[in-house]
Amino acid sequence: MDQKQLERFVDVVESGSLSRTSKRLNVSQPALSKSLRLLEEQLGVRLLDRGPRGVKLTIFGETFYRRARSVTAELRRANDDLEHIKGRLTGSVSLGVTPGPGILDQIIPKAVMRIALKRPDLRVRVRSGTISELLVDLHRGDLDLLFTVLDERTKGPDLKVQKLFDDNFSLVVRTGHQLLQQKEISLQDLLSSRWVMLEDALPLWESVCKLAAQEGIEVKTRPIESNSMVFLREVARKTDFIGIMPSYSAEMNSATGNLRHIPLERVSSHNLLPNLARPLGLVHAVEIELTEATKALLRSINTVCIEMNMLRK
Repeated sequence: MDQKQLERFVDVVESGSLSRTSKRLNVSQPALSKSLRLLEEQLGVRLLDRGPRGVKLTIFGETFYRRARSVTAELRRANDDLEHIKGRLTGSVSLGVTPGPGILDQIIPKAVMRIALKRPDLRVRVRSGTISELLVDLHRGDLDLLFTVLDERTKGPDLKVQKLFDDNFSLVVRTGHQLLQQKEISLQDLLSSRWVMLEDALPLWESVCKLAAQEGIEVKTRPIESNSMVFLREVARKTDFIGIMPSYSAEMNSATGNLRHIPLERVSSHNLLPNLARPLGLVHAVEIELTEATKALLRSINTVCIEMNMLRK
């Protein structure tokens, strides 16, 4: 059993087709089939069921696939370490990022470009997705780093986290919204418009509802919840909805003229509202030793956050 056999097996499983893997890896289909057969003979079990619609893992294949992915990922890192010792700035690094304005369109591009200019032969892969999806890839070694919100899902003895900055929630409205004309905004004013928010901001809404009940104000609407910053921004930009989004994102949207940021201090009862904050940072698996290329990307992200006045020392 060799590295190529494992890599070809993993690729076939993930592509679901021998022909797709054959084209992607630039190897003939007969040679690929022979490689897979030899692997099965060495293991003494059938790993794949082949059919007209592609390949499917057997019960043996499912178990072997999980281990094979981890092995190929570690072999990639081992090769990168050897290249670094030789003085070659090559290798590869994989970064997962949960979506959000300011992250994928500001911090990460600047950090990646900075390291790419210094290491022209370095292969960098950036993948966007939900935290649940990306944590799976992080655990099995497909990702080296994850940039995300640090919450209960990123806690545990098998994960190491580095907090970069705290981000508070802010009120945003479209340019021309009636609330922008008011020096002080009452609770009644806030509840006169419907809200659209990230799911993480629900405690803020619940606090507003409790205050409204105490003051005898009827809450007639429910907020729209989403995990998409793009959706939230567009609803707030094109309607009279009040948007609740992270402060760094609110400030960036205000700077471009898309939305206007309303500090909570302008709300008459702001001292009774919770100060919601989302810690953002980097996560990696404890059991996986970071390569020099990954450490370089980590340092680059830190530097960019400092330059953008986001990182709190």
